[in-house]
Amino acid sequence: MPKSLPIFKSRADFKIPTPNSNALPPRQGRAGLNYVTASGNFHQQVVRNQSGMMQELGSVKIKNLPVKRWGRYPYRKRAVLFLLPPPAIGEHVAIRLFLQAFMAQAKPREVALLGADAASDVYAGMPGVDIHPAWMAHDELRRFNVVIDLNDVPARREIEFWPVDMEAALHELFALPQPGITAVAPVPRHGRPLRIGILPLASSPMRTLPAGLILRLANSLANGLDGDGAEVEIVLNVQQNQSRFLRTALDAAAAELHYIEDSRSVADLLALIGEFDYAVYADSGPAHLSKLAGRPGAAIFTSAPSDLLLGRHRNLLPLQAQYSSEYCAAPCGLAKVRQSADGRSGCMGSLGVARADLPDIIESPNQDLVRHLLLETPIPCVAALSAQADTITAAVCADLQRRLL
Repeated sequence: MPKSLPIFKSRADFKIPTPNSNALPPRQGRAGLNYVTASGNFHQQVVRNQSGMMQELGSVKIKNLPVKRWGRYPYRKRAVLFLLPPPAIGEHVAIRLFLQAFMAQAKPREVALLGADAASDVYAGMPGVDIHPAWMAHDELRRFNVVIDLNDVPARREIEFWPVDMEAALHELFALPQPGITAVAPVPRHGRPLRIGILPLASSPMRTLPAGLILRLANSLANGLDGDGAEVEIVLNVQQNQSRFLRTALDAAAAELHYIEDSRSVADLLALIGEFDYAVYADSGPAHLSKLAGRPGAAIFTSAPSDLLLGRHRNLLPLQAQYSSEYCAAPCGLAKVRQSADGRSGCMGSLGVARADLPDIIESPNQDLVRHLLLETPIPCVAALSAQADTITAAVCADLQRRLL
């Protein structure tokens, strides 16, 4: 069915950078032109909040190609516009990897992306791809032979309850051969202590690594490895409530930890991941970014299945929390903290209810709830990571030892 996109008119020339980006140049707009946006953030924060600069006109219907035709359409030498899903970094990494294969095999004349928003840096440097992070001139739509809305991937309909191997799904829907399994990424010795990163933050306390596990990993990686040791750095983000709470807990437990807290964009994270010899990740965007250059490390999963989210990529060792109860078992597939009809917040295991009894997503948890879930009473599969810290740390250290050249 046609996709409805907000349309607005610029009342003044404007230049707006990609949200949270330092890799892509700002996009410029001209007074008097009509634009469309596929970015909810841009629509709410810029168009509606800058009435003196932009006038909202309504919406435009874009006729997008039905999913059943994605694998049959003749893309060769044609212009293709992809409408992108909201900026979850993992999905956008998968889309970039798919696009590389799509462009090589389908050979379109032109590919443009609309709506990458804060994930736009994922696509930076892709030859032959025109990136529109938030908006596009209305008249530009005419040059495209076909519009494809990647929000229509069927498996995404249940994404709040079970994740998607987006790369594999897109290859199947576009009738492209599935790419092969990647090689295990080695860790070269450079005649210096290894530089190891721990990136414990995820978008939800359901997936962020607990402080006890972080401390165990930091101590073992810094002091192990045949006695050579390593430089271990914990990557946090001062813009997140979770980060501040976690830093406070870690500082109270150990004074000698080393932190990096100035990675504010996807471009910053990509650069930082490339500097680590090895890294340990939560189930998070940075773990998926490591796929782009095949950087070695380990990823620790709680509610989401590691095999599905890592897909064909073997650069990371998958480690899964071990937990089961009469209400759930890890991985349960739940994406976010949910709320029961009587207002309690958590997951099936933490509240002792069935999935059907958690009808509502909590989109913007308050600070008290974040602190509660992160430090005071984490959901059971996250708590299990603390209880299993020795086993997990031993697996990470053994993996790193095996990869050393």
